[in-house]
Amino acid sequence: VQHSIEHNQPTKGEIQQINGEWNIIKGIRHDVNVDKIHTRDIFFILELTDTRIASCGVDKSISIVSLDYQTKKWKQDIKQVNAHSGGVNCLCELSNNRLVSCSFQTIKVWSITPTTLNLLTTLTQHTDNVYKVIPLTNNRFASCSDDKTVKIWNSESPYGVITSLQHDGNVFDLLKLKQKDILISSIYNPNSIDFWDSNNYQKLHSIK
Repeated sequence: VQHSIEHNQPTKGEIQQINGEWNIIKGIRHDVNVDKIHTRDIFFILELTDTRIASCGVDKSISIVSLDYQTKKWKQDIKQVNAHSGGVNCLCELSNNRLVSCSFQTIKVWSITPTTLNLLTTLTQHTDNVYKVIPLTNNRFASCSDDKTVKIWNSESPYGVITSLQHDGNVFDLLKLKQKDILISSIYNPNSIDFWDSNNYQKLHSIK
């Protein structure tokens, strides 16, 4: 699609290649058995740096699967059951093969091996449900919660809170702009979007 927009019309050979790739994707899709990955609803999926797929959901588990492109089969490499005491809401990847997960009031940092997740630390500074975790630059990551805060964490041991950004309501979502040092938080009740300088943690603007 992108090619046709930029170059008007794909060639016959390009169309054949696209069709061939789509047939491979369809074959892969039909070989996936979701019941073996999670037993209940999936909340979040993430492509890891090593191209494996991590997911989490209501069943309190984290799953990491890999794809054999020759056999077109998914293989479950890791199934971390009871990763949290409640449903796992979100995942983000840190450097050096580490994964962050969040759930009700807790954030966990894991080291990833080919076949296991090893718990490095559990962070409990939030006082309500944690919805999302995202990586930031300069060895940091951020989380948002029903406790009306966005917390900025050190992504290296001892993984402490650097600062808490206070909001007028429950914070449901986060986004770090790629080309600017701006962190965007989405608040509900009252509905608004806040813009923060992710270096000095000052609020830049708010859209009500």
